[in-house]
Amino acid sequence: MLLFVEKIVTLLPMKTLINRILQDGHCLDGGILKVDRFINHQMDPYLMKQVAVEFMNRFAQARPTKILTVEASGIAPAVMLGYMMELPVVFAKKKKPSTMSGFLATTVRSFTKQNDYTLIISREYLGAGDRVLFIDDFLAFGNAGKGIMDLCQQAGAEIVGMGFIIEKEFQHGRQVLTEAGIKHIESLAIIESLENNQIKLKGVKIRKVNIYEEANRCLLCQDAPCTKACKRGDPARAIRAIRFDNHKPALQWVKDCSDGDLERAEQACIHYNWPIRIKEMLRKIHPDDVDARLYPKLTIDFCGIRCENPFFLASSAVCTNYEMVARAFDAGWAGVYYKTICMQEIKEVSPRFDAMHNNATHGDFYGFRNMEQLSENPVEMDFDILHRLKQNYPTKVVIASIMGQTEEEWITLAKMAEEAGCDAVELNFSCPQMKYEGMGSDVGQSPELVKTYTACVKNSVKIPVISKMTPNITHIDEPAAACVEAGADAISAINTIKSVTMDADAEVAGQRTVSGYSGRAVRPIALRYILELAQMKNRPVLSGVGGIETWRDALEFIQLGCSNVQVCTAVMQYGYRIIDDLILGLQRYMAKRGVSDLQALVGEQIPKFLHPDNLDRETIIYPKFDKELCVGCGRCEVSCNDGGHQAIVFDHDTRLPRLVGTKCVGCHLCRLVCPAGAIGMSKRIKKK
Repeated sequence: MLLFVEKIVTLLPMKTLINRILQDGHCLDGGILKVDRFINHQMDPYLMKQVAVEFMNRFAQARPTKILTVEASGIAPAVMLGYMMELPVVFAKKKKPSTMSGFLATTVRSFTKQNDYTLIISREYLGAGDRVLFIDDFLAFGNAGKGIMDLCQQAGAEIVGMGFIIEKEFQHGRQVLTEAGIKHIESLAIIESLENNQIKLKGVKIRKVNIYEEANRCLLCQDAPCTKACKRGDPARAIRAIRFDNHKPALQWVKDCSDGDLERAEQACIHYNWPIRIKEMLRKIHPDDVDARLYPKLTIDFCGIRCENPFFLASSAVCTNYEMVARAFDAGWAGVYYKTICMQEIKEVSPRFDAMHNNATHGDFYGFRNMEQLSENPVEMDFDILHRLKQNYPTKVVIASIMGQTEEEWITLAKMAEEAGCDAVELNFSCPQMKYEGMGSDVGQSPELVKTYTACVKNSVKIPVISKMTPNITHIDEPAAACVEAGADAISAINTIKSVTMDADAEVAGQRTVSGYSGRAVRPIALRYILELAQMKNRPVLSGVGGIETWRDALEFIQLGCSNVQVCTAVMQYGYRIIDDLILGLQRYMAKRGVSDLQALVGEQIPKFLHPDNLDRETIIYPKFDKELCVGCGRCEVSCNDGGHQAIVFDHDTRLPRLVGTKCVGCHLCRLVCPAGAIGMSKRIKKK
């Protein structure tokens, strides 16, 4: 089920201002709206420039000769407007300087502070003949505006207009000023009400967006300031739960939090743009409908080894020494495929990583490319580490990943793994960037070689042997079948995909190479290979690797036949802590389905996969348009017209799409490109 938070969609000119009010504005009792994050304490210069441009457009025909404002909040927009219109700016002071003589003065009532103050302007800067444009941050009861009118009347100046960044309509200041004779009043954002401390904006269409949009903005801070500022909860942990697909269980970390707690947490947010809307996001989540007391254990057997859960660290940079793996075990990971050990000297390059982001975003990448090879530690050191890990964590599963260049090396490394007390050994036939010949994915593409090496290892040790397959091959089942024939106890897949990225920052001394690609972008490819392995005549025991980030990702591998899953890139991005939500989400899913044994899920989706010839081609599902959610962007029509079947007509007057049923083939391209989530699915029916 989708959960939502309120966000703005509007065609008003000051959309940026509206968004900032909703995102950063805070209501206080008594009809007070705090905008001190971007207007009247901390100021956003870029926003002030946009405000000035809008005022300039609205008052250009008034031909003012001077801009007048009141200290202090009106100064920033007034100065910016003065710069844009090349006009002098005068601000009325609230305290008479000792050097000022010959001044105009008037008394004004402050709504916010509930007291009277005096406005003072030197007669030198306001006089007869001035055409005054008054600019201020707020229009509430109109008191400041009336004070300015009095000063201008004393000076003999004419007021040609008044502009306010925000107007609180429910306090009727516009009516007061209009009745007093002001003919031209412009407000860039109009607040209809602040009832129940909720901001209601005039002329603004409120729509709902998925709460994951907001959670995905979270920086996932270490020692999160939001939680430190919250007295009775852990909002950072709650947001992380949402980010990793556990929105309903997220409430357990904020169940005792007051609105004040969450507001303090939000004020402490260090996001580089604007703070995460913590309160609005968390208050929109409904209580969990699954009792945590019903959560089952996630124990499962893999090659005869009892695992406390199916989540393992993949052989990679996330497990290169004792301290790292120990922390992962303490965090809750069930096991480790330790970084691949070999006899050769390994020297890595710098930099060795690159990532694929959306445009110029940072941190949250969807694809990851690495040139890392194998363990740089001496062989004896690595096996001592594995020995100590097994001694100190006897209930955890310790698997040595090894790679040899000859049969003798494979046998030697496998025996050392067994002597170190490892639970199993993984044969790395898949590393895509080995500098030595006869190693890595070059071996994995040869059924004869993988069969030979699997057989020699299997005949040398008693612990289970797992062969790791490369995706850099057309038919992964061929080397896998050879490994099974040679006695492999399980198959793990996939390793990284050979790839090229072109970012100059990832060059090594001005040079490039082909290297491995991973991350959530490769998950569909990994699942395709897992399915091929699961559909083999004699289905092997499987361990799934490739793009796993959330518990749903892991579930997909399990449902296609994997008894455990390995995670690498997501740990590199977010840390070992993601194990919390991997376990939580899978347990809750099983409880909701009434499944008590994880093994029951292994391979359950395989029967649904058919050859394309056997798919239903006699029925159709038409897209369904939600006019309330539609923002009128027309993306559906563009894509359908240029990449589909020209089945959508876009009305440029109403800015709404219309489906032409006689042309629609039910491809659902429109639904996939809709940025507002306004296109859903109707019921499946017979084709006409």
